Amino acid sequence: MKNANKTILASLLLSGAILSSCTSGTSEKKTVEQVTTTVTDSIETPLKGCYIAVIKKDTIQLAVTSVNGSAVEGSLIYNFAEKDKNKGTFTGQYNDGILVADYTFNSEGATSERQVAFKKVDGGMVEGYGDAETKGNKSVFKDQKALKYDDNVVLKRTENCLP
Repeated sequence: MKNANKTILASLLLSGAILSSCTSGTSEKKTVEQVTTTVTDSIETPLKGCYIAVIKKDTIQLAVTSVNGSAVEGSLIYNFAEKDKNKGTFTGQYNDGILVADYTFNSEGATSERQVAFKKVDGGMVEGYGDAETKGNKSVFKDQKALKYDDNVVLKRTENCLP
């Protein structure tokens, strides 16, 4: 995939060089730079994969197993030392670098549901936090735009998920 992206980028740069040699002025050069920037910005690391954070004895694992357009599915595990493990699945939407999903999990022998949010950053994901309210049997964010993301805890992209 990376080689194909490099080939596309190289082709665009070559096309831009040919175009700028055929015309005079700086307007063509700006067009080539704009096209190159647009292509580079659209080349994004795939979302699908495993993301893990280990903080002392605590572990968080986010596994994105399916991406279909903006629809995303996967599993999420919170394994905190001396607390009950939360393990479950999520379904949600990924838009503008933010994954917002409904997380259905088991903890303390009961099944619960709450909204979760993760922001894609270089090399991983960062969880979002904010005020929540209960709607039906589910805890949801009051205002998704007001979420804060803790950059101190980055779930790093890994090749393999933990068992």
